[in-house]
Amino acid sequence: MITISKFLILVSMLPTIIVALQFNDTKTRIGQKVTVYVTNNLTDLQLGVDCKDKNYDFGFQTLKFAESYIFRFVPSFLIKNSLYFCSFSWINGNHKFDIYVQKRDENECDPECHWQIKESGPCKLKAGGAVECFHWNPDVVPGGRQLGYTL
Repeated sequence: MITISKFLILVSMLPTIIVALQFNDTKTRIGQKVTVYVTNNLTDLQLGVDCKDKNYDFGFQTLKFAESYIFRFVPSFLIKNSLYFCSFSWINGNHKFDIYVQKRDENECDPECHWQIKESGPCKLKAGGAVECFHWNPDVVPGGRQLGYTL
């Protein structure tokens, strides 16, 4: 009998805990969408972009210089595991990058995340005008080997 009453107390308190967490953490709001802007910063080159997560593909777009690919989503609330990745292609270039990793980006992408795509890699525009650049994801061939790395 005690086990059932403890379970009922826990279940009845869960909505209160979730609401309290929502108001306590200003960066986390249940149902708040994040907007990701991916801007072509390749001078004189068109950029092909296709972004998706494991369940949804936002579709392929071709961007001229300074044009943006934009998509919106609602990040996970309790288990912070949202992941969106993009493929980028241009003449003599084809790369992939994890454009939104919730644990990495949630505090800086509330509610917008701005990326500039350069040949050397993607760069995230941060508050105050700072820029943080990243390396492309390693290329992986069938069997799990990474191209360009010695195993």
